[in-house]
Formats: sequence, C-alpha cells, structure tokens
Amino acid sequence: MAFSIRDARLADATALSAMMRQSWRESYSGLMPAHQLDEICEMWLAPRNFKERIADKNAANILAIIDRKIVGHCYALPRENRSVLIGYLYVLESAQGAGIGTTMLNAVLDVFPGTVHLELAVLEKNQSAIGFYKHIGFFEAGPEPTPENEPPSIKMTKAI
Repeated sequence: MAFSIRDARLADATALSAMMRQSWRESYSGLMPAHQLDEICEMWLAPRNFKERIADKNAANILAIIDRKIVGHCYALPRENRSVLIGYLYVLESAQGAGIGTTMLNAVLDVFPGTVHLELAVLEKNQSAIGFYKHIGFFEAGPEPTPENEPPSIKMTKAI
C-alpha cells in the first residue's frame, strides 16, 4: 500500500476531522459508551479544534495520505529534557499494517531532532494500540491520571 507523509495544513482541518471521527469510531466502539464516543466526536474532533492544533507552530502535525485521502494523523508536542509527548496517533483500519504509524512517529523525530524520549497515553482496554506500541519498542510505565468520567489509560514510554 503506497502512502505519503506530510505536514498538515489549515486547509486539511475538515477532512482531518472526518478522518479522526471515523478512526475514533473504529478504535473505541465497544471500549467506551456510545454516548461518550458521540460527545467526543462532536466536541473534541470538530474542524475548529484541528485548525487550532495545525496553527500551533510548536507542535508536529503529521498526516498520512493514500490517493489524496487522509488516512492517518500524529500530533506531538515537545516537552522538557528532549522528551516528546505523542498527543495521539491514529490510522484508519483500512490503512493499518502498512507501516504508516511507525513512519509518522519517525517523522515526528525529524521535526524534533535530538529527542531522547517519547511518551503517550493509551486506553488500557485498547489492546490493539498497546500491542502496536509494544511492537515498536514502547513499554508500559503505569497508570495515566484520567478524569473520573473517562475510561482508565496507561502511560507508555520509549527511549530513543
């Protein structure tokens, strides 16, 4: 499966919102209540939120594209001590298994040269994502603090 990687542009916000809504539904159906998933898709994954993230020049916004369609997105922020927080990484189910997630993570390292540590949070019920991250060298570093009304997450980390 041929894909390309590039930085997100403000013009991508609406298509990115649609891709992320689809990916959230694919990833979290059955892992969280449907009403909560609907609320997240409506509020957190609205195009205006992606415009804000894309406009943040301190962040990395990496897209994966197949046939001019966005199939993946990785959002990352620098932290202290040459650490990078992967805010999220999503790839549509139809595009998984082609190396897109790993390629986007490598692109983040290109944006933040000298990175020595990556960290992220993942729902503890999302065994597919946990398996992916372990496969590429992350390890579980304990529970991630989450609000009371959200499903529990774990912190994962990787030394570079």
